[in-house]
Amino acid sequence: MRIPTRGARAILGALIYRSGLYRAFWTERAIVVIFHRIDDRYPRDPITCSFEKFRTYCDFFQRYFIVVSLGELLDRLRSGRDISRHLVITFDDGYRDNARCALELKRRGLPACFFVTTGFIGSSRNAWWDSLRSIHSEWMSWDDVRALHALGFELGPHTATHANLGAVSGADAVAEIVGAKELLDNKLGVETQHFGFPFGRPEHLSDENRQLVRSAGFRSCLSACGGTVTSGSDLFDLRRVGISDAFGSPYQWGFEMLPSNREEQCSS
Repeated sequence: MRIPTRGARAILGALIYRSGLYRAFWTERAIVVIFHRIDDRYPRDPITCSFEKFRTYCDFFQRYFIVVSLGELLDRLRSGRDISRHLVITFDDGYRDNARCALELKRRGLPACFFVTTGFIGSSRNAWWDSLRSIHSEWMSWDDVRALHALGFELGPHTATHANLGAVSGADAVAEIVGAKELLDNKLGVETQHFGFPFGRPEHLSDENRQLVRSAGFRSCLSACGGTVTSGSDLFDLRRVGISDAFGSPYQWGFEMLPSNREEQCSS
């Protein structure tokens, strides 16, 4: 079967969503999306989305989905309540532009969860994936992180150094998971509930470290592999879908997220 072009997928998505047919595909299914950097300077970077494109996704989410906090989705999963068309917005890593995005989300009344790499916050450290593309990493300050909390957004650690938790163990893993949680909890004055592990493929979190996440007191653990959330989803193995300018439009994205079209997608 011939795969539709990017433009054709966007047209099909527009037809399915604007007609209301999409509702049937999302019965008893929710989705968690990931943004990383929102910046107009890097249009070809796979984890970057322009600010204008970010706004168009917000429009799309508000029009076709029920946007809820991560905590609300977990409560619904635990209680067996309907999760049809529910959508959670998350951000990974802790890029400085996330603070600007938070203001846009607040203006719209949209909740979100920000997963921050605690060792990056307030630093000039360049992430290796940015260095490969000659991009200068710009991170939030701790004041920015506290401001997100003050605005009512959820926050969670994304490890201390963006480590591969499928490769580290023992004391190193404790520092990456428990140490990052303790630092973030201390900076915010609250106990964080959610953990997002870097890279996000199944092999990037060992069984031993997944148990460490559980025992550290988290309510959930999220990957970065594409997929939807159903009533039977494991709260410590929740999948997410990355968003960037690689999608031509939200309608293309919406078409590709339909159950018959989804392919596994993983991002950092």
